[in-house]
Amino acid sequence: MARRIMAKFVPQAWINDYAVDVDDGAVEFDCTDQIVQMGKEAALQIRDDQYESDDLIPSEILDRHSGPFRVEVQAAIQAYFAEGESPL
Repeated sequence: MARRIMAKFVPQAWINDYAVDVDDGAVEFDCTDQIVQMGKEAALQIRDDQYESDDLIPSEILDRHSGPFRVEVQAAIQAYFAEGESPL
């Protein structure tokens, strides 16, 4: 089985003008194909909770949440490329 890059979508809510993580609702999703297509150099520039990581979220996840959110993927990308690229 090929290694995969799993990102984590963390929904948040506005509380006193701060985006705060919601207790439930975090979802992991596979973004391997998107990351591999952009190439190693570009992929390793992606940081958590930035527009570039937000662009990885599948529309079906975004359709279920209308508030703020963050995405965690940086460590998964770094681990994937540290172990060497493998065919999907």
